[in-house]
Amino acid sequence: MYKREENKNLYKNSIIFLKITNTNKHINKPVQPKLNALILIGGHSKRMGKDKSLIDYHGEPQWQHTVSLVENLVDTAYISVRKNQEVPYPNLLVDKVAGIGPFGAILTAFEAYPNEAFLVLATDLPFIDKKTIELLISERNPNKFATALQGESKDYPEPLVCIWEPKVLPVLQDFFQKELYKPIQVLKHISTNIVEVSDQLVQNINTLEGFNKVRKKLG
Repeated sequence: MYKREENKNLYKNSIIFLKITNTNKHINKPVQPKLNALILIGGHSKRMGKDKSLIDYHGEPQWQHTVSLVENLVDTAYISVRKNQEVPYPNLLVDKVAGIGPFGAILTAFEAYPNEAFLVLATDLPFIDKKTIELLISERNPNKFATALQGESKDYPEPLVCIWEPKVLPVLQDFFQKELYKPIQVLKHISTNIVEVSDQLVQNINTLEGFNKVRKKLG
């Protein structure tokens, strides 16, 4: 009789131990904030002379191609646009602050969704592909402020091929108050996880001459 009661107590204690262990595993597991994409097409493309988001490198406007690369890899894909810019896409974020480039787009996104992360992508990157974006996401470190691609010969990360974590919002707001509007300045100021790739993958094209060379290269 004593042994049977003892076995019952051991069984109960084992269950309690397992519950505590499983609870601790759940507590210790890092929770990643929701990841969205933010595709930047709100610029005026002055150096190109025409809207870079409408340029066709891959058989469709570049903004559509960029959406197709990320839409199945993130929770929601947003397109950042300037005021009165019309794009046939449901998830648009209009820049609240005009005239400060990508910084204003990133700040607008985080102030709209302060608890979510954003994979920021420019549309002037004709060589970026889904495999590279998957690599960036797989290397994401939410304990850092950002995870960014960096060309192998470059000494700086790419702020517009980068996952920005929600903890960066106060930093962005501080830079905004100081009238420092370059995302690269922010990346150099914060803790950033670097993912090294070939230079070509992060090559941005801003001129017609560059566009014509890329079209020939892509065939």
